Amino acid sequence: MNCNHNPKISVITPSLNQGRYLRQCLASVLAQEYPLLELIVIDGQSSDDSVAIIQEYANHLSYWVSEPDQGQSDAINKGLARATGDLVTWLNADDYYLPGTFEHVVRAYQADPLAPFYFGDGLRVDESGKTIANFFPPGTQAFNRQALVMGLNYILQPSAFINRAILDHAGHLDTGLHYGMDSDLWLRLSQFGKPYAVPATLAATREYPATKTATGSFARIEELRQIAERHSGFPMTPGVICYFLDTLLRCAEQYPQSFPKSYRGDITRFWQKTAELLQQYNAGPDGFPRKPS
Repeated sequence: MNCNHNPKISVITPSLNQGRYLRQCLASVLAQEYPLLELIVIDGQSSDDSVAIIQEYANHLSYWVSEPDQGQSDAINKGLARATGDLVTWLNADDYYLPGTFEHVVRAYQADPLAPFYFGDGLRVDESGKTIANFFPPGTQAFNRQALVMGLNYILQPSAFINRAILDHAGHLDTGLHYGMDSDLWLRLSQFGKPYAVPATLAATREYPATKTATGSFARIEELRQIAERHSGFPMTPGVICYFLDTLLRCAEQYPQSFPKSYRGDITRFWQKTAELLQQYNAGPDGFPRKPS
């Protein structure tokens, strides 16, 4: 089934004290110059200059609010409740789109309007926006649900756009989740069909010490374990063990007096052995899916 019409795209930006990045984020959305755009900003009552920046862009926003919320998932759900696009997504205030992103996504939607979501590659960048690397290693951008359930989350959220019709069936974000709400959503959405891999680099995601991914530590691991159990039926998966061992190794490296080099080497070897298990779930040791031969 092909679709010739251009979809309306709703972008939700949740933000809390991200004023130093917010302007670039919003500008990157508007720079797409896409006529069927709905831009929604949900601010968690920031105490920095975020509200002033939002007000600068108010004429370009379909809706914005600055008020307390129950966390990122709650903020995004507020935006989803107001979004009316055929495609919906959220773009965190510290991330940004690359030129031509919407063109690539629209073509993907027109090629397969029944896909539950559309995902592309992205850039990993530092605080200043300097590129570290592409997110997907060459030749690994594909979708395999088993690799996602039993392995690692290989979907880059800023580069993913959701089919609103499917989202209405799958449900919005689980507000009880704080670290892996996107992982849970990809797994729920992919029950309704095969996601579409967009052959383009769509967004940049910042990596710096203050992000939730960097600071979540073992609380994040436990949440990811619960998500994996919810979708796999197993209390532990190889992917979650890999997340755990990676976090454990970082912790051990911080306290070498308690965790000697030989022990840290044992963690590394255990991680390598566990990563090898991912191949039975159509993923490589790095967690990215293997394309069918």
